[in-house]
Amino acid sequence: MAKTELTVILPGLATVLEQRINAGIIPPYLAKIIAKSSFQKKQIGLSRLLFNLFSETELTGSDLPIRFLESGQAGSLRVDPCYLHADRDRLLLFTDGLALSANESDQLIAEIQPLFEEFGGKVIQSSPNNWCLELESMPELSFSALPDVAGKGIENALPKGVEQRDWIRLWNEVQMKLYNSELNQQRTDDNKLPINSVWFWGAGSFDIKNKAWDKVQGKSELLEQLAAKSHSTLESNSDYSITSLTSGKHLWLADEFIIDGDWLQQLEVFDETVLKPLWQQCRQARLAKVDLHIPEYGSYQLTPLDCWKFW
Repeated sequence: MAKTELTVILPGLATVLEQRINAGIIPPYLAKIIAKSSFQKKQIGLSRLLFNLFSETELTGSDLPIRFLESGQAGSLRVDPCYLHADRDRLLLFTDGLALSANESDQLIAEIQPLFEEFGGKVIQSSPNNWCLELESMPELSFSALPDVAGKGIENALPKGVEQRDWIRLWNEVQMKLYNSELNQQRTDDNKLPINSVWFWGAGSFDIKNKAWDKVQGKSELLEQLAAKSHSTLESNSDYSITSLTSGKHLWLADEFIIDGDWLQQLEVFDETVLKPLWQQCRQARLAKVDLHIPEYGSYQLTPLDCWKFW
């Protein structure tokens, strides 16, 4: 197992590590890994991290090529339904908790479709929360990836480029149409969030590594898509066992730590069942390298030699 390399992603821990008050309660093996590893600060989200782990080159633009991943073609966009919330002098974008049905999705698409005819576009439902926009030609614009914008202000993330004015006008017209939708009025009456906007993103392409990983493990739709596209073996479970590792490169995506819940108990269990044997195997040189990625925070790299440092 000397040539076994393991990459582990721990979503949800950025908030914990950013607060110094938590330093004294970090479980022992995570604390050991943090203390002994080399650290690279990199505040990118989970979706961008996953793309980069499967890409031949790092994706540095503002967008992520999700439509190329889904269809194998770069000639379309995602135009996903969302909720914009006015917060003082800015607009916050949300996509969670929309509870949008397929029938509602079809009805809203039918209402906004005429607005896209000027642009030679057709809106299609991929799933209730994911719509795509097929175009005769792609606009000369750069977009911002929805996962990087969700939960944040949109003021610096609007489309930029030659056709910026036309597409922002289209975006505003879509919002006005949705605002007047009887379906949204009904959703509001039912205490559901209205679908009061859409978000354009997902353009471009990328070079995916063939067989990027010998084995991939985790529960994520994006991870499944990337693994399939790269011909990497995927196991959609959370049974992370060091003893099951064979030689080669392995990628584990842990379940997200829920910070609003009992995150410390979750982390202590993960520390004892996963990180402890991981540390022991690396210390005994049965793992050649361990990379620990924490989205929105950074990454730690641990080697067998690091485990024996005096400091």
